[in-house]
Amino acid sequence: MIRLAAALVAATVVVATTLPSAAEEPVDPGSRMMLVLDSSGSMAEATPSGGTRIDAAKDALRQVIGGLPDDQEVGLRVYGAEVFSQNDPGACTDSQLIAKPDTGNRDALTAALDGYEPYGETPIGYALQEAGKDLGTEGPRTIVLVSDGEPTCAPDPCEVATQLAGDGVDVRIDVVGLDVDQAARDKLRCIADNGHGTYYDAQDADDLVRSLDTSTTRASRPFDFTGTPIQGTAAPVDAPIIETGQYLDTVPVEGGLWYRGERTAPNSTIHVGVTHRSSAFGAMGDWMGVTIYANAEETYLCSESSSFPMGTLGYTSANTWSDVTDDECNTADVVYVEVAADKGDLSGEPVEIVVYEEPPLADPAGRDLFPAPAEPEWTTLEPGSPVTDVVPGTSMSNAPVVSDGTYAFDINLGETQVVAIPLDWGQNLQAQFDSALPTGEGLATHGPTVQISGPVRDLAMVDFLAREPENWTDGVWGAFPEGTTSYAIGAQSQTVGYLNRDGGGGASVPGLRYVQVSFDTSGDPMPYTLTLKTNGTAGETAPDYADVDGLTPPAADSALVGGSGGGDEEDGATPGTDPAPGDEPTEEQALTGDGGSGADLPWTSIGLAVAGVLALAGAAWLVRRNRATSAQ
Repeated sequence: MIRLAAALVAATVVVATTLPSAAEEPVDPGSRMMLVLDSSGSMAEATPSGGTRIDAAKDALRQVIGGLPDDQEVGLRVYGAEVFSQNDPGACTDSQLIAKPDTGNRDALTAALDGYEPYGETPIGYALQEAGKDLGTEGPRTIVLVSDGEPTCAPDPCEVATQLAGDGVDVRIDVVGLDVDQAARDKLRCIADNGHGTYYDAQDADDLVRSLDTSTTRASRPFDFTGTPIQGTAAPVDAPIIETGQYLDTVPVEGGLWYRGERTAPNSTIHVGVTHRSSAFGAMGDWMGVTIYANAEETYLCSESSSFPMGTLGYTSANTWSDVTDDECNTADVVYVEVAADKGDLSGEPVEIVVYEEPPLADPAGRDLFPAPAEPEWTTLEPGSPVTDVVPGTSMSNAPVVSDGTYAFDINLGETQVVAIPLDWGQNLQAQFDSALPTGEGLATHGPTVQISGPVRDLAMVDFLAREPENWTDGVWGAFPEGTTSYAIGAQSQTVGYLNRDGGGGASVPGLRYVQVSFDTSGDPMPYTLTLKTNGTAGETAPDYADVDGLTPPAADSALVGGSGGGDEEDGATPGTDPAPGDEPTEEQALTGDGGSGADLPWTSIGLAVAGVLALAGAAWLVRRNRATSAQ
């Protein structure tokens, strides 16, 4: 019974945590959550560890409700509590609103739980419809459904979830299945998938508490994709101006989105990155591209790049840098940026756009003094005693800032989890994933992937395809060999050096690095450790920048861009408080580590592709090209 409560807390922890950048700020007042509790007859059955399912659910909900932020609006609805048989009138509309979403109602919520006992049918679809009405139609909304079985009434809850989540980033439905069989698990997982949420398995009270905690932490993050709203145009003429900052737009049905970047000083480098959802992995997934031109006629190409998603997030970046000092890409007063879908159907989806204008060098002709570093070598990492109180983000916008060390996490199917770590000139980052493999039913045929991206969504990892480090698991890029019981994989960034920008971006500026773990869809939720290690001498090969009013040189602990556009961050937006090297992050740092404001991304479950597709990913993690030194 103790483990069942843990799963419920995990589902609600994601909603309960305040935004990483805003330890002093309240939860977004528009963020509302409904807890929907199954009170059908089957909830009277015993859990594997003793006690009834309804008692485990009540105990877990009491813990979770008591731990929610005071300014989190939360309500409660039950179903199956009053009408006994499906043959009785009203059985399939048997759902009651116990408390509407509000603040200051915690005592009333917990007291109301005592009044309900297992009794009737399982009208999940109807209860979800009513919960949607309870939450209204504006702002970020989260439903956390707790159920122990399949629906016994129309409407189909999977179809209801699709309808409720039709508004995109503003709605998510998380589902906790209590001691369910495979048929019920499939149905409940369908609700979570269609509702842009996460499914959690709970066998006992501890599982229940952990799952609810995770879900409620997510619900208090208004947007995973965040930024100043902007509307790109269909052509370069009259495109809106973008400057250092973070923006949020919507992918059009056809064509791309155009923006203008106005240069502050000659020879500054304008970096533009994008982050987007992907419904599948790699060549089977959704791609977006970024192209930068030095003129509105689209005849003078500076650089272009395309994402190649290795999980639920796709991202890429491009920049204006040229190795010829007086090249138009370095000197044009205005550059023109196109963001467009390259592959897949992303119409109507949010796209996060980050912009950073890097100051010019004090001596632009002296750039050869800062050569590109040699590729670093992998060294096996030994996991240490893990930190257990860090909740990873679901995107770069809400990733907690951590330091070197080992962290214990638990990843669910179709999830991407993200943490951030500072990286300076002359340094590279290693990230190593270690886990025991699930066994029996649902054994994963592919393990999670690990990626490292930069502060402007640049990907500059060492390519280990066909030369994987010795300690990585055989079969990383294909099916696991028979008898495999543990799984290890990793990623390593290139060493940060100024001339790494040749080729589209890369590890050419210091700043926060985002370590992302994405999990396959075929397997059970997987506990794992993530070990992080920073190598190299901080500040080595750092260039001298010109002092330009309005431009801030990059720094190791900076996100370089803020949660809103317009360059409103004086020193670059630094999510949270960076722990000192070697120190374990405090719980506050772990849970309030970032400057985004985030509603959960409309996640769609993803699967890793077959080994042949993975092979394509090696040297071609992303397609990117910088223009030649002569005009094109």
